[in-house]
Parts: sequence; C-alpha cells; structure tokens
Amino acid sequence: MTIKAITLWIIVAIVVIGGIWWWFNMNSTATSPTTGQATQPALVGQAVQPAPSSTTNASTTPQSNGISATDDSNAGLATDLSNIDAQMSGFSSDNASITQGMNDQPVQQSQF
Repeated sequence: MTIKAITLWIIVAIVVIGGIWWWFNMNSTATSPTTGQATQPALVGQAVQPAPSSTTNASTTPQSNGISATDDSNAGLATDLSNIDAQMSGFSSDNASITQGMNDQPVQQSQF
C-alpha cells in the first residue's frame, strides 16, 4: 500500500471511531425507557448548590427583563404583560431599522 492509501484509511478509521463515540454519548443522555426521565451524569468532585428558598419573591429578586416568575396575581400579570409589550415594541423598532438599512439604495457619488 502507498502512503496515501494508509493515510486515507487512518482518517476514515478516526472519523468512524469519532462517530461511534458521539453516538454512544448522545444515547447515554437520552431518556431512560424504564423511568421516562433524562439521566443525569454523576457530579464527581462538584459541590451541589442548594435550591432557592421559597420565601424569596419578585420584589427581592429583580429580573433583568422586568418579568416576574413568581407573582401570579392579576396586577403582577398585568405588569408582566406591559413589560412584554414594551419589549416587543422595541423589537419592532429594531426590525424596522434593520429593514430600512437592508432596503437602502446607494447614493450617486459626485466627483470633485
């Protein structure tokens, strides 16, 4: 065999082994057929963070987007809705600016 053929076989073998390794890793994180829940890898040498306390509320934990995940009262939902509307109108403004920029026509340059 020539050097080119040997190199080609090595590359093919590496690709096949990598594909098999990827396939087994994808299947190991899939849902378990007996429990129906996703399997989690073991946390070796890592500290487990405690779950957040149930006594915290939206007023003590500010959200960066202004939407409260814990306040389900009518007033809280109305506030969330107005915050979402404000964000959506901001997105609409950005979309209009992008569309205008994409549809911009070149300007004839004058020569001095």
